Amino acid sequence: MAEVDSTTDTIKPRIAAGTNGYEEQISISINPATPGSKGPGATAIREQEIQVIQNVFSDPSFEPWQDAAAEYGFNSVAAIPIIHEGTVYGVLGVYADRPNAFDSAEQGVISQLGEVVGHAIAATERKQALLSDELVELEFQIHDIFDAFDVPVKMSGTVSLNHTVQLGDDEFILYGTASSDTIDPLTRLVEVLPHWESITVRSEGTPTSFELRLADPPVLSAVASLGGYIERAIIEDTDLQLTVHLAPSTDVRQIIDLVESAYPHAEMRRRQQITCSHDRMPANQAWSLSDLTERQRAALKASYYTGFFAWPRETTGEEVAESLGIAPATFHQHLRNAERKVFDSLLSTGIQTVDK
Repeated sequence: MAEVDSTTDTIKPRIAAGTNGYEEQISISINPATPGSKGPGATAIREQEIQVIQNVFSDPSFEPWQDAAAEYGFNSVAAIPIIHEGTVYGVLGVYADRPNAFDSAEQGVISQLGEVVGHAIAATERKQALLSDELVELEFQIHDIFDAFDVPVKMSGTVSLNHTVQLGDDEFILYGTASSDTIDPLTRLVEVLPHWESITVRSEGTPTSFELRLADPPVLSAVASLGGYIERAIIEDTDLQLTVHLAPSTDVRQIIDLVESAYPHAEMRRRQQITCSHDRMPANQAWSLSDLTERQRAALKASYYTGFFAWPRETTGEEVAESLGIAPATFHQHLRNAERKVFDSLLSTGIQTVDK
């Protein structure tokens, strides 16, 4: 198993079994301009698809490593990208001592292995981000944000995107506030922006609160898949100030490149390592949230952000369930289980309770 070293554009082995040191004798580049970049490992990472060579000695793309393969007795190879939600974490190389070792059924099995490992890594990074006191903070200034989508809507005023709830791998609800003169432009943007699904005004006033439903937003999806989150997002007229928090182990360059690719006018203003204040996040709070399932976390956050816990209540369980796209009974089940886990972590002194 190997990962990309972004400083050298090469693939570096992390762990191996049964190779007798073969991986230490070869060099693989992911730079398409270099000779050692045409093999299955680099191609799997670039194309995010499994690559199979049934006979390494008859395939020209494997020529740079044929001598090493002969020395170590390898005849065929499969390279499986370790991937989750478009994020490539590395590549898994499987070698066999006979040609034609990977038929279609075997390719299907090992391809799923890459997805399973990628999902596990993503889940681990999410939990690390919740538990970690140390974070990497990226701050972007994106001028004329809507120019990237060539939309005819003009906006003057302030929009604050305050909270995010992830509903699934690529579905999100953003809770925010806006000055009264920006609600109409926001509503019209839903009709033209590719990732904006719907907007619901929750309360009118100064400012007006709303919830915005997004589907597959590229930057937000990538940040979430890496275990990070949007700390702050404020639109002033047409300029966006965006602050992202990531775990220190995250490939930060990947997020920077994605933001700059999605928004041509993006400018990274600051990159720094910060320490979370325990006044804001007690240690056991991070544990509580990380121990919840994704659905329990979504139900709890959505309830809190929409005023379900306020008195008098600002929203009903049926309304929260509708915004989450689930039945009221399902919502209450997730919410009760989430509440019990949180209270267990805050109040118990013994064994934690875990759902079956």
